[in-house]
Amino acid sequence: MMQISIVFSILYILCGTTSSLAFVFEDCGSEAGKFDEVSISSCDVSDEKCTLPRGTDIKVLIKFAPNKDISDITAHAFGVLLDVPIPFPLKNSNVCKDSDSGVQCPLKKDQKTEFKNTFNVDKKTPAVSVDVMWEFRNEKDEKIICIKFPVKVV
Repeated sequence: MMQISIVFSILYILCGTTSSLAFVFEDCGSEAGKFDEVSISSCDVSDEKCTLPRGTDIKVLIKFAPNKDISDITAHAFGVLLDVPIPFPLKNSNVCKDSDSGVQCPLKKDQKTEFKNTFNVDKKTPAVSVDVMWEFRNEKDEKIICIKFPVKVV
């Protein structure tokens, strides 16, 4: 009986500890590359979720490298509710043709690349907590990178 009590005590402590941990930018199935760094201007990674204040411009920086030659990159963003990805409209989804992205295509295998973007969180956006998935896909529709992280719109 004492052992069961100790096990439950340890589980309680572990569950309490993990629920207060900071969020991470999780790889959600990168196939044709990997990301090294993600920075979002309004996010404090010591928080439980990335905070996106309504009515503000958010700056994004993603450092990544493809594991094969890439001629074209399309960006996709999703909100994930109840494990269902819901597409977010992007102003310019063609990363290679967006002169503000900092990405110059074609990319060579293992070429370190920095993607930059600024987007506005509209004042009318509902205050919601959701997981966000950000993907870059190549000309063969393979996921170059896939990044998932928790967001709170305030």
